[in-house]
Amino acid sequence: MMSVSAPAAHQAEVPVQAGPQDLVLGIQLSPQWGTAIRRALDDVLGDEPDIEIVDIPVEGDPVRRPQILLAGPGLQTEQPPAWFTGVEWVHTVSAGIDSYPSWLLSAPTVTCSRGLHATQISEWVVTALLTEARRDPWISAPVTYARPPVGGLLAGSTLGIVGLGEIGQAVARRTLALEVDVVAVRRRDRPTPVDGVRLLPDLASLLSVSDAVLLSAAATPETRHIINETTLRQVKPGVHLLNIARGTLVDQDALRPALDDGRVRAASLDVTVPDPLPAGHWLFDHPRVRISPHVSGWAPRLEQAIARRFRENLLRYRAGQPLIGLVDPTLGY
Repeated sequence: MMSVSAPAAHQAEVPVQAGPQDLVLGIQLSPQWGTAIRRALDDVLGDEPDIEIVDIPVEGDPVRRPQILLAGPGLQTEQPPAWFTGVEWVHTVSAGIDSYPSWLLSAPTVTCSRGLHATQISEWVVTALLTEARRDPWISAPVTYARPPVGGLLAGSTLGIVGLGEIGQAVARRTLALEVDVVAVRRRDRPTPVDGVRLLPDLASLLSVSDAVLLSAAATPETRHIINETTLRQVKPGVHLLNIARGTLVDQDALRPALDDGRVRAASLDVTVPDPLPAGHWLFDHPRVRISPHVSGWAPRLEQAIARRFRENLLRYRAGQPLIGLVDPTLGY
C-alpha cells in the first residue's frame, strides 16, 4: 500500500488517473479523524499493495485523482471539484448523510458507516432511560431515609422507537431484556425485524402510549420537526423524550413550553440545533433536560471498526458484490 500526502502549495502537481491495475483512495477527513483513520487503514490494508492513499485538500487538486473517496462531514466545497468526476464510490465515516453536499452523494455508489454505532448508542439510551426512571441517590456519607427516594422502575414501561433501523433494533433488543414493552413506527411497511416489538400504524398512536420516546430516524425533509407543537399535544403526559438522531427532528421552540408544563417530564438529548449549543442556551439550564455533547456514537476503537468495514467493502467492490451500508440519496439514508 502506498501513501501520498498533498503537495506543498508551491508545487505544480498535475492530477492523473489511476492505472488499470491500481486503485487510488482519497481521504478527506478532519485532523481529528484523519490521523486515527489513516493509522487504522494502514493496519487493515497492509496486504493490499495496489492501493494508493492520497490526501484530498479542501481547496485545489490532490496529487492523483481518486476512484474511491473516504469522507467526513463539513470539509467539502459548495460546488463539486474537478477531481470528483472520476470518483466511482464514496464512503462516509458517519452513519448519517445529512451533513454532506448533494454533489458528494451523486457518485455512482455511496456507502456509509451505518450499524457501527448501534451498540454504543443503544447503551447510551439504556443509561438515559435508567437514570430518569430510577433516580437513585448516590451518597458519600451515611444517610437515613424514612422512605428511600427512588424514582421508579424501567421494567413495565413502554418505549416508543421512531425509526427501527440498526440503532433502533439494538435499543429494542436491550430494552426488551429489561422487561420494557417496545413499540415502534418505521417508514417502510415491513414486518418487525425484532421479535417482541409491536409496530404501530402512525406516530400519533405511538406517542399516545409511550412513557418514553426515542428518536432514531434519519434526518430528512420528512422527519424535520416531527416533534412539534401538534405532536407534543399527542404525547402521553409525563413522557421522556430521547434524541440520538439529529437535532432537526425536534422543534425546540415547541419543546420548551412542553417541558415547562410537564407534558415532557424529561428530555435526554445527544443532538441539538445548533450542535454544539452556544454558551447560555436555555436547554443547558432547564431542570428537565439532560444534554450530552453528541457522544452517544463514540466508542473505543471506532476508527478500527470503520477501517475494517471499509476493507470488507473494498473486497466486495473488487469482486463486484453488493456493498454494506448502501445509501439511497433520494431517501436521505
